[in-house]
This record gives sequence, structure tokens and C-alpha cells, in this order.
Amino acid sequence: MEAKESTGSVAPAERHAGWNELFFDLVVVAGAGQLARLLHDGPQPADLALYAVVYLAFWTTWAGFAVYGDIAASETRVRTLLIAMFGMAVMAASVHTVQSSHATAFVIAYVALRWQAGQVWRRGSIVVDWPLAQFGAGAVPWLVSLFVDTPLRYWLWALGIALDIVTLLVSTRERTLRRAGERAARRRDGRPPPGPAHGPVAEPPRLGESRIDAAHMGERLGLYVIIVLGEGVIQIIDAASERDGWDGPLAATGLGAFGLLAAVCTLSLLYGTNGIPHLRKGALAPRLAMLLHAVMTGFLVALATALGSAVAHVDDVLPKGQHWLLCGAMAGYFAAGLVAALPLADRSDRIWLLGWALPCVAVSVALAPLGVGLPAWATIWILVALVCWQIAYDPGAPGAGPSGRRWRRFRRSVPRVA
Repeated sequence: MEAKESTGSVAPAERHAGWNELFFDLVVVAGAGQLARLLHDGPQPADLALYAVVYLAFWTTWAGFAVYGDIAASETRVRTLLIAMFGMAVMAASVHTVQSSHATAFVIAYVALRWQAGQVWRRGSIVVDWPLAQFGAGAVPWLVSLFVDTPLRYWLWALGIALDIVTLLVSTRERTLRRAGERAARRRDGRPPPGPAHGPVAEPPRLGESRIDAAHMGERLGLYVIIVLGEGVIQIIDAASERDGWDGPLAATGLGAFGLLAAVCTLSLLYGTNGIPHLRKGALAPRLAMLLHAVMTGFLVALATALGSAVAHVDDVLPKGQHWLLCGAMAGYFAAGLVAALPLADRSDRIWLLGWALPCVAVSVALAPLGVGLPAWATIWILVALVCWQIAYDPGAPGAGPSGRRWRRFRRSVPRVA
């Protein structure tokens, strides 16, 4: 999976997601719908914890093969994507009863796909932008969980996800290459040197870096966000279709829900990178940007569930659990945008960033306990106003004032992450 150098003076054509990648992403449509079902009843804190673990397992599996397709490019094996798609379909179908009869199927599919995601790379190829391609320790607790009962099983799942998160946080390029070199040296001790994959001659493998195509991967991540927002549209339509009478409250709630999804789409895709609002290109290492994407899209799936529930309860107050889910999902979404923009800003820019981003987080959080008695449509329109605040005052918007000029200077000063 080595990058090919261009020998001509003509710039290489920009890559876009291929048909095989778009077909593979269809499994996300099914997965988002099934994952949303975990939050329909309640949800209680235990439901939220289970959702977070299962969602991150599903997203990590998708990301592993998305990275493979990104780096392999024209050499991507369709058979590999189809096998992965089938395995993820098994995971999606198992979600609804993952606490009972289908837990084993979910775990086996997940562990098998994690193993396959590590086997698709040529020997000696080190994916420095996605350390989980080399380090599969996070799948071990899942495998062990097959032999224990609840609640220890869920704790093992959480441990596996935690190991993956820590790996993404601490595995820098230098550390990944050093550890890969140490493992290769240990394998050669006392053994004949291994040969390349499918090679007839045994030769020591040369370690080489495989890097993500940032523009192409950004498109894949943006498409993922669109798919998740599409689940919100499905939830709204399903809830509205089950109502016999279409009246004013339904119109206000439905219009507000669609407006909220449209505003989130605008903020994420037109004023961000990789579908993450306010993220600048090259500001974060790919592994960190992808981790932030996982967290943010997890909040968006929860938002889809809450919007569907809001449309279903237009005649009365939204149930407390769903009201908290709606406000909490938006608070998490705003927080993800703040995390994306804040770390690389200087002191004066941080003060300004907090001035327009932090109020959205604070109002969303405060709305959870204080707005329990509000009708669903009122809560939704308050959240729409918060997203529109960030769009209207986005520092990169055309015609922005002094704050915009300050932000553009900040964008130019952000170092590119290798």
C-alpha cells in the first residue's frame, strides 16, 4: 500500500469515494438504525453506557476497513469489503438483543472483523495514521467475554474500547514505527526471516509507512455524517407517519426537527472538516480527528432517536429520559466542535472561541433540567437557534467582522500535522 510518486508536472486527480466504498457504507445505514433502538426506551444510564460501547465497536470496525479502502485505493479487494460488510450486518442485526440471545453473535463478528482488518495489510506495511491496524489488543477482552456472564461481560467490552481509545491517543507516528520494528526484530530471533505476503522467496520484510489520503478520508467521514443525519430524517418520518391527525404542534415539531438536522449538516460539512464542526484541515493528527469523529457521530445517532421521540410526543411533554437525551446529544455535539477548535488557538482566540461556543454547550446542558416541562417543539427550536448562532457567527463566514479576520489569521498559523 505504498504511495506512488507522480513523475509528471500535472497534479494528480482528486480522489473521490468509489462505488465499492459507497456500497460498503450502506451497512452504516442499517447499523445506525439498529443502534438508535438501544435508546428508545428510557434511556437509563446503563442503556447509555451500553450504547456508547456498542456504537464505538461498530464505528471502529467501519473505520478499520474505511482506512483500508483509503490507502489501498485501486488495489482494494472487493471481496474483502463484502466480507466486512456481511460481518457488520451481523453486528447490526445483533444490536437489538445484544443484552441477551445475540451477544455471542455480535462479539464473534466484531472480533473476527478486527482480526481481518489487521490481516489485509502487506507484511511490513505500518499504518501510522491508524494504529489499530497493528495493535489489536482491544479485541482480546471481547474474546474473553464469550466465557463470562453479565455484568462482567459488559465491563470487558468497556475495557476493550478503552484500550482502543488509549491506543489512538498515545500512538504517535514515531512510537508506532518503533514498536513495529521491535516486534519484527523479536520475530526474527531464532527464526528464518519471513517473506512478503504471497512471495515465493523468504526475505526480511522492510518496514514502510502507509499514510491516509486526508482529502479522500475526509470525504468518507463526511459521508458517514450524512448517513447518520439521514437516520434522523427516517426517525422523524416514521414517527409522523404513525399519527392520524396532522396539526399545528406536529408541524412545528417536524419543521423544527428537520431544521435542526439541516443546521447541523451545514455546520458540520460547510464549516468544518471530516464532518466535524470548526475543525481545520491538518490541525489534528488523523487518528485523533477520527476519534473525535466517532464521539461526535455517536451523539448524532442519539440525536436522531430523540427527534423521532419528540415527533411522536407532540401532544404532550417529551418524556424526561428523551428530553435529557435530546439536550445531552446537542451539548455533546457542541462540545466536540469546541474541542476541535480550542487546543491550537492562542490565548486571545481562546477567549473569543469560548465566547461563542461555550454558551451553546451551557444552554444545552441547562435546558435538560430546566426545560423538562417545555413542549417538544419549543425545546427543538431553542436548539435550532443555538446551531444558527454558531453558523451566523462562524469566523470563516463570508463578510465576517474583526473576529473573522482574527480567525483567518489563526487558520493560517495552524501548523500542518504530518
